[in-house]
Amino acid sequence: MTHSPSIPNKTRWHCLLGKVLEEPLTRLDVSVQTEVDVVSGSPKADILLLRREGEDWTEAQRAWLADGLHDTTARELLIEFKFTKSLNEEAIGQLFVNDFLYRAKQKLGFHELNSFLLVSKTPRQEILRSHGFKPQDKAGVYGTEAPQIHRLRLIVLNELTDLPHNALLKCFASREPEWRKGFARMIASGLTALSDEFACFLSGIRRLRMKGTAQTVEPVGWTPEAVMDLGRRTWFEAMMNAMPEEELFRIRRTAHIREEGREEGEAKIILRQLTRRFGPLPAIIQEKIAQADSTSLERWGDRLLDAGSLEEVFADDSQGPTH
Repeated sequence: MTHSPSIPNKTRWHCLLGKVLEEPLTRLDVSVQTEVDVVSGSPKADILLLRREGEDWTEAQRAWLADGLHDTTARELLIEFKFTKSLNEEAIGQLFVNDFLYRAKQKLGFHELNSFLLVSKTPRQEILRSHGFKPQDKAGVYGTEAPQIHRLRLIVLNELTDLPHNALLKCFASREPEWRKGFARMIASGLTALSDEFACFLSGIRRLRMKGTAQTVEPVGWTPEAVMDLGRRTWFEAMMNAMPEEELFRIRRTAHIREEGREEGEAKIILRQLTRRFGPLPAIIQEKIAQADSTSLERWGDRLLDAGSLEEVFADDSQGPTH
């Protein structure tokens, strides 16, 4: 099966992190970029760039910045995010080069740009020692006095404290207890109430994390748009399941209409996700989805999280995909 050329096989987790940061920060005059033109004429690097307006970071802006980022004074923050890999020579080298090239291209002084390496997985002690990284005054934040890289900071998401301003990044920690703390803190602090779109996207990220844990594999090929679709479906199902019984009685006359609308919406989401993952779909598959009930749509939606082919999505169904 050939994948659609617009959808990468590997999930670009820095794009998902950037999408989560985008809504709360852009409304506070902080731009969020996930494709950074480090040097003219070169491919854009897979890094995040946060750039504030104004003379200094406001308290409202800092409320969304985790420890390590929280106390910065630089106007621009360059962030290399490693989700599937931890600290290694390559990651340090990439950040050092990107820091140097971007600073030179933008003609920034040392006080105008801070660069950070965010890692989901806890680094081995020997790699920390070999590069001189030592814990700073905040848990999960490391600095080094090693030549050339002494201005770089390391943030280990598993080690960040359970405080509201750390919650968003902790949602991307590698250890299940830690990322669950992140989502729980977001909810308890009311941070998910920013907007329906923000809540939906976080629901999609949480669903991916839960599936990755259950299957002991990381889902692949997920774009911000596909995660948003997943989150909308997850959130809608949760709302329907949580509806009080008396409310269900009041709408019983139109229940069949609502169910048809729900199935139609789920079918459209499944079609979009399948097309993004596997390219144009055979007509028989499109018809199969259009005629499916909500139980089948939900089953296929769950399988889609980790499936590597159409065959895996429709496994054990009486009528499998036809090419």
